[in-house]
Amino acid sequence: MRIKFCIHTISSMVNMEAQEIQLKIAFIFLLINSVLTQQQVRLSSDSEWSALLELRSSLGLRAKDWPKKTDPCIEWNGVKCQNGRVVGLTISGLSRTRRGRLNPRFAVDSLPKFTLLESFNSSGFSLPGSIPDWFGQSLGALRVLDLRSCSITGLIPSTLGMLSSLSVLNLSQNLLSGSIPSSFSTLRNLTILDLSSNYLSGPIPTGFGSISGLQFLNLSYNSLTASIPVQLGKLSRLVELDIGFNSLSGSLPEELGGLRSLQKMLVGNNGLEGPLPANLFSNLTQLRYVVLGRNNFDGDLTNVLWSNPQLGFLDVSSNNFTGVLPDLATIFNASTSFNFSNNLFYGNLSFRYGDFHLVDLTLFFIYFLFCLLNIFFITMKLLKLVMLFIFLLYL
Repeated sequence: MRIKFCIHTISSMVNMEAQEIQLKIAFIFLLINSVLTQQQVRLSSDSEWSALLELRSSLGLRAKDWPKKTDPCIEWNGVKCQNGRVVGLTISGLSRTRRGRLNPRFAVDSLPKFTLLESFNSSGFSLPGSIPDWFGQSLGALRVLDLRSCSITGLIPSTLGMLSSLSVLNLSQNLLSGSIPSSFSTLRNLTILDLSSNYLSGPIPTGFGSISGLQFLNLSYNSLTASIPVQLGKLSRLVELDIGFNSLSGSLPEELGGLRSLQKMLVGNNGLEGPLPANLFSNLTQLRYVVLGRNNFDGDLTNVLWSNPQLGFLDVSSNNFTGVLPDLATIFNASTSFNFSNNLFYGNLSFRYGDFHLVDLTLFFIYFLFCLLNIFFITMKLLKLVMLFIFLLYL
C-alpha cells in the first residue's frame, strides 16, 4: 500500500509540474500574440484608406494583392504601417488587372495624402510617363525612392532636390533625358544615387562633391559629357564610382585620390586621355575592381596600381599605355582577372596562363612580335653594313 501511495504521490507531482509548464507556455504564447497584435495596428487614417483605394484603381492592381475587405496594414502586400499610418509602399512585383496591363500609366496622384511616407518602391513596375514636380514638393518624409526599370520618360524634375531626408534614389534603367539637376547637390543625406542606363546628357554636377555621405554613385550608360569634376574627390565615404559608357573627356583628376574608401572604380568606355596621375592610386588602398579600358590613356601604368594587394580585377584594355610589363606572377594572385589587350606594352612573359583566373593580352603579343621583327631587320641591316665594310677593307 505504501508503495502504491508513493507512486500515486509522485505521479500527482509530475502532473502538477506538467500543468505548470503548460500554463507558462500558454502565457508566453499569449504575450507574443499580444506583442504581435500591437505591432499590427490597423489603419487609423480615413484619408489614407481612401488614398490606397485610389492608388489601387489608378494602377489597376489586382484584388488578390490589395483586397478591399481586409485591413491594408495587416493584409495588403507591399503596404508598411507604423502606429496605424502608412510609411512604406512597395508596388514592385504586384499584379495588374487586364485593363491595368493594357493601359499602364504613371498614375500615383494619391501619394501626397500619405504624409508620413518614407519609402516608395516601384522597381520593375511599368509606369510610362514623366515624374511629376510634386514628387519633391509633397513627399517631404521620403527616404527611399526606387523607380528603376519603370519605363519613365522625360526630364528629371529639379524639385527632387527638395527631398532633404532622401538617402536612396534609384532612377536607373528608364528613358530619362536631359541633364542631371544641380539641385541634387542639396541632398546631404543621400548614400546611394543610381541614374544609370538612361539618356542623360550634359556634365556631371560639380555639387555632387558636397554630398559627403554618398557611398554609391552610378551614372554609367548615359551620354554625359565634359570632364570629371575634381570635386568628386571630396567623397571620402564613396565605395563605388561607376561613370563608364559615357562621353566624358579630359584627364583622370588627381583629386580622385581623396576617395579613400573606394573599392570599385569604373571609368571605361569614355574619351578620357593623357597619362594617369602619379599620385592618384597611392591613397586608394581599398581598390578591388578597376576599369580604365577603352579610353585614350597613355604613358606608363603607375607602380602603385601594380602593387595593390587588394586588386582582384584590372582592365586597362584599348588604350595607348606603354612601358615594360611587370612580372605578373609576383604581383597578382590566382583569383585575379586582368585585361591588358590593345596597348603598347613590352617585356617578358614569365607566368603560365593557368596561374590566373582570366588573362587577356591580345595585341600585346602582336606588338611584342612587331618589336622582335624590328630588331631582326635592324640586325640584318647592321650585318650587311659590317659585311660591306669588311669587303671594302679587302679591296
